[in-house]
Amino acid sequence: MTASNDEIEQQHKPKWSQNPFAQLLHLPPISLQDGTARLELIVEEIHLRPGGVVHGGIFATLLDTVAGYAAYCVAPKGAEVLTIQLNLNMTATARLGETIIATAKAVHSGRRTAVVQGELRLPDGKLLVTGSGTFFFVDGGLI
Repeated sequence: MTASNDEIEQQHKPKWSQNPFAQLLHLPPISLQDGTARLELIVEEIHLRPGGVVHGGIFATLLDTVAGYAAYCVAPKGAEVLTIQLNLNMTATARLGETIIATAKAVHSGRRTAVVQGELRLPDGKLLVTGSGTFFFVDGGLI
């Protein structure tokens, strides 16, 4: 059973709107639809490592975040989603002021887990990161 974007946002909005880690990194709002998620991040100085390129941890965070939201789209109603595996391959990087487009799609959803594939690209289509994650559904949430 797949929830609609509005149902997902209403179900999880209080938790999502109080994410200090995402706020600290200036992560933008995420678009959700039919087991997919998308966000666009404009690279700021806080996202850079020495040398002026995006830190690999930012790439991992973007992939984990967008993939986690895609998993929420296919999670049972009221369930929390936890990352239990994340894999990524970085093929290029981005610099200050560039826009990173992160997309993810749930490719499998079972009773307890979902598998999601994702990518990070520049607007011209250049691939930065490809990866996948496995997410565990926690019935009733964590709190």
